[in-house]
Amino acid sequence: MLGDAELQRRIARLSGALAIAGLALGAAVGVASAADGGAAWTPWWWVALVAASAVALPVHELVHAAAFKALAPGCRVRFGWEGAFLYTSAAGAVLPRGRMVAVLLAPAVVVTAALAVGALAAACPTLAVLLAAAHLSGCAGDLLMALAALREGSCTHVRDTERGIDLLCDLSKGDR
Repeated sequence: MLGDAELQRRIARLSGALAIAGLALGAAVGVASAADGGAAWTPWWWVALVAASAVALPVHELVHAAAFKALAPGCRVRFGWEGAFLYTSAAGAVLPRGRMVAVLLAPAVVVTAALAVGALAAACPTLAVLLAAAHLSGCAGDLLMALAALREGSCTHVRDTERGIDLLCDLSKGDR
């Protein structure tokens, strides 16, 4: 992923598409909810949007780390930042495809749900949609890596690397 310019363009396109879809849905929910009962016209609503979005970034990476530790016991997890990417790495860890897909998708599910549930508990459905959309747009790389692993029929295992993932197959089973 890191160092692959074409993949980074695909990530940017998917991220943009998710953000635009989220803004459109947020606008519709905003109209239906009268912008969260008027809350969207207060500074605190905007502070909540910005603060929750900012806090979601490191929490997202911590969820990856927890998933690695749970699904690849004994692996060494480290965090890094390169270009526009904050990342978690368990470089060298090899997991069965399903487990790696779970590691990749864990933050998209857990963090997005937590943001939405928190905003809904505060009776702010527009905020819930916008927070979920903002977070999911930041999950584009994880979503594309999970999709790549699932699409490759011969992939049985996935190795985490410093730059992304390697899809592995079991050649002893005749897959070539």
